[in-house]
Amino acid sequence: MHLRNLLPALSLLLGVSANAQQVKDLGQVSMSRWAVPAANYSGITPLGADRYALVSDKESADGFYVMRIMQDAHSGRVDSIRVEGFHGNAKPVLDKDGMSRRDCEGIAFFPPAGTLFVSGEGDQQILEYALDGQPTGRRLAVPAIFGADRIVANYGFEALTYQAATHRFWTTTESTLKADGPAAGPSAPGAQNLLRLQAFDDSLQPVAQYAYRMDRGRKEKFGKIYALGVPSLLALPDGRLLVLEREVNVTNNYVGSQVVCKLFLVQPDQGWQIDSQTDLRRLDPNCFLIKRLLHTFTTRLSPISLAFANYEGMCLGRRLADGRQTILLVADSQGGYGKVGLQLKDYLRVLVLTD
Repeated sequence: MHLRNLLPALSLLLGVSANAQQVKDLGQVSMSRWAVPAANYSGITPLGADRYALVSDKESADGFYVMRIMQDAHSGRVDSIRVEGFHGNAKPVLDKDGMSRRDCEGIAFFPPAGTLFVSGEGDQQILEYALDGQPTGRRLAVPAIFGADRIVANYGFEALTYQAATHRFWTTTESTLKADGPAAGPSAPGAQNLLRLQAFDDSLQPVAQYAYRMDRGRKEKFGKIYALGVPSLLALPDGRLLVLEREVNVTNNYVGSQVVCKLFLVQPDQGWQIDSQTDLRRLDPNCFLIKRLLHTFTTRLSPISLAFANYEGMCLGRRLADGRQTILLVADSQGGYGKVGLQLKDYLRVLVLTD
């Protein structure tokens, strides 16, 4: 790190940056209120003019939904949602259950070409699609270290974002790669996930990689389902990144299940670059990106509340009349999992960033 970058880095560490972001949480609203079909929404990206593309990770074709999401210009609250349709690959590769093998997780609009890129956890590829849902044949040149044989099962690519002002795509695996150590969970309680944030340029080539260290998760009382990882990244217009850390713990009888979400801010241009040969387990702790916690929230499942929401996608929402920027987060209900009257819901959550 250059000395000229030391003060901004220290400001991030101490949480006193001159451009410090504060977050107002407007809470979550069920998308079913506007008759949005239950799905497995795992990624969201803005297309412009209040239109958004959302991916669902369990569909009969790799592709995306297009929705019009209207927000109040002063508060940022969601006023309405209208589904325009689903655009899917006409020749998808399916698994034995008739679902796309791609397991689409993240999505990012690419303005220079007017296309969308979609990350797949099933194939560890990030492919380009036209707005009609058909693959163009192009893809990001993913380094070999992120290959399907290098990830811990079900912990591959989820996060994907693009920022036109900086000409950068960003992605990372949800959890630690096999070569970088154990993935936090029941088999490695209290382990600290070590991730690689990978950037690509407009020519779809890898251009930079940074080390990122997650907060530690729980060390005991694991439920029947547990996951700790990064499901989403969001590139801000000034080049900074928002990183969503999420811990899911589903108890044996479901009651008391919870999702803990932490939103962090990092500045890649103030960090040390690494490469695929860097040993993260031996890397100097000071070489990991400095992160600053912006916001934490928890959703729970109780006998009287189905507010449990597994947030997987995040993108820029509308800018408010007073200049504040909103963030939209989308939750995965597993297709409305549960019994009639007791089903999980697909939620949108609105955060407002203020200077």
